[in-house]
Amino acid sequence: MSDEFRPTTTAEHLLWLLHQHGVDHLFLNPGTDSAPLQEAAITLAEAGVGMPRIIPCTFESVALAAAHGYWQVTRRPQAVFVHVDVGTQNLGAMMHNALRDRAGVIVIAGKTPYGEEADSPGGRAHTIHWQQDVPDQAGIVRGYAKWTLEITRPDVLPRAIGRAVQVARGGRPGPAYLMVSRDVLMDPPAAEAGRSTGYAVPGPPAADAETVRRIADLLTEAERPLLITARTGRRHDGFAVVTRLAERTGARVVDMPESGCVNIDTAHPLRVRSMATARRLVAEADLIVVADCDVPWIPKFVRPAADATIVQIAADPLREDMPLWSFPADLAVAAEGATVLDQVAEAVRDVDPAAKWSGADLNADATTGAAVADGPIQAPEVFAALNAVLQADDIVVEEAVTNATALREILERSVPGTLAGTGSPGLGWGLAGAVGVKLASPERRVVAVVGDGSFMFGVPTAALCLAAEADAPTLTVVLNNDGYRASRLPVYELFPEGRSAARGDAVGTRFQSPPDFAAVARACHAHGESVDDRAELVPALRRALKALEAGRAAVVDVRIVRD
Repeated sequence: MSDEFRPTTTAEHLLWLLHQHGVDHLFLNPGTDSAPLQEAAITLAEAGVGMPRIIPCTFESVALAAAHGYWQVTRRPQAVFVHVDVGTQNLGAMMHNALRDRAGVIVIAGKTPYGEEADSPGGRAHTIHWQQDVPDQAGIVRGYAKWTLEITRPDVLPRAIGRAVQVARGGRPGPAYLMVSRDVLMDPPAAEAGRSTGYAVPGPPAADAETVRRIADLLTEAERPLLITARTGRRHDGFAVVTRLAERTGARVVDMPESGCVNIDTAHPLRVRSMATARRLVAEADLIVVADCDVPWIPKFVRPAADATIVQIAADPLREDMPLWSFPADLAVAAEGATVLDQVAEAVRDVDPAAKWSGADLNADATTGAAVADGPIQAPEVFAALNAVLQADDIVVEEAVTNATALREILERSVPGTLAGTGSPGLGWGLAGAVGVKLASPERRVVAVVGDGSFMFGVPTAALCLAAEADAPTLTVVLNNDGYRASRLPVYELFPEGRSAARGDAVGTRFQSPPDFAAVARACHAHGESVDDRAELVPALRRALKALEAGRAAVVDVRIVRD
């Protein structure tokens, strides 16, 4: 802490400490408990003291999604402040996404004040200060947070912030959850400023030499090796590692649709473009190497051959947070995929890649984005249109749900880090997640592709407001089929001869009076237009991108076929 500035409150100390630990942004959902922080922010700004940029948010889930999106690009935890228990509850499914996507984020929640006396600074002053005093506030997120702690004294604060950043980043990254009451925030700060060093994060573990040699030998000897990965490409070197290993060994690469990243150039000849083909190859492979992938195949549809060898590589290959995870493993390695695959690629010798998978066609079942003659626009046409307008370094944020597989088969992404998404089922992440990605990549264009249900789950007024407040405009392309296709298809699947399938509809899955999404965008000072004519699809996307380049967020609502 500089000699020129000494905090007078714990709130001022907290903002200073976040900055010292590399937190760039604090996404703020204010309430009665955030008042000391709001005052502290002005004090630090006037004193010229470094602190995180405070970005106001109008809904908590949007704030957490944005912090999560920033993490995906930078691997640096950002902070979210929410209002006691009710603000914590509004984080909702975004906590689930942060857990499953292993996102290093820090949630700071207010806590009901303790003091009641008239002279108690920050003490209880409103009815809600009793109503929001719940028995176990941390219990709201305990199943999803990696670590929780209440800051009860000012001298705990320096250790709490250092530990929160360390835990969120280190090991298997994940959400850290802190609580602090406003009377503690108003207390005089700890005598010791605290340190930003000494909270080292361990580097990714590596496989031992014997394990590396064994995997290299398996790849050498296999006739039909298959590499299935979901998140290896999240590491900056992961994309190159996957490519190098595939080219050295002839292994075919299944880049899972739910990966939320690009693991290998989508046009690479060793990439399996079609998920239908991927299922066939899973059944035919004699060696399957699974790296950073929770669900490498769906046993209901396909299983590996009985004599196939399965290698599971993940930071936690046991998946202890998934009670009934039981995918087979003949060899399990507790390390990040990029690290182990790099070791193996270096160890592989005397392999003829051309001899692997002799005669296999990787693209036989791939979806195309060719335009149809008439009728409603098809989702694959939208992805083909995006190929026509996107630049190689544009970042696509994907929350296309039932159209995710087609997107991954058609959308061209050749540059590492140009695809983002959680790969998790908590819908509503895409809009604000894209804002976080844009904040972390201000020089890049960021385009979110979401379903109409995901658009509404994303609290679009709050997300578009966030984009404007943060000066982080994004383009959102809505695949609008007037309903919840993801909830309709299971009804047909379970009751193929049922009344719902015969009617081509399922109760609760069609929107009879949906909002005008383009009008919602315009109401939030963004560019907005709707498209139902395929001839206007590419021109509409180009107009939206022009608005984006001029500094305005944009929404293109594409009316696609209702099926």
